Amino acid sequence: MKEKILQIDHSWLLSVNHFANSSRFWRDVFQCFGVYLIYLVPIILLVTWFWPVSPSQGGSAQGKKIALGAAFAGLFSWVIFAKILALIVKRPRPFDSGGFTEILFKRPDFSFPSDHAAFVFALTFYFYLSGYKKLAYFLVVLAVLISFARIGIGVHFPSDILSGAILGILGAWIVWLFEKPLSFLYNFIIAIAKHLRLA
Repeated sequence: MKEKILQIDHSWLLSVNHFANSSRFWRDVFQCFGVYLIYLVPIILLVTWFWPVSPSQGGSAQGKKIALGAAFAGLFSWVIFAKILALIVKRPRPFDSGGFTEILFKRPDFSFPSDHAAFVFALTFYFYLSGYKKLAYFLVVLAVLISFARIGIGVHFPSDILSGAILGILGAWIVWLFEKPLSFLYNFIIAIAKHLRLA
């Protein structure tokens, strides 16, 4: 069963990677999405911090708490879940398996799970739980584009992306469960930001 899953994983990787390398145009598109699209995330968090995208959810102060909660969910899923699991599993990056072109460069860390997927899906699910559903739907599209592109550029296997997404959703749910105790931390950070005129 495990061998069958790994075969499917590798087959899908090859298909997406070969398509990404089918022309210069697609190489540029996949590289743009797989490398640079993630930088929209801090912009989205800043917009949520300064201009709440859903005033009906409690106004400016609540918007800042939700922005902090989403960022915390993303970091929690990335650092606690993805990084620790990567050190345990130690799955090599796809380019070590051969048979396709790695568009960027050989990265020194591990493939499983995808920390990009964990981070973006955590933000997505946290915003959804917080009532920012339109933003969450936009982030789902963003997360899928980033994840698919990272398969295409040869950084991750499809199962790395799937596991990262699951970890992100789980991480967001855990942070959401601890929303009340964490709100003291959020209030403290907001107070400091106001003192520094950043809020």
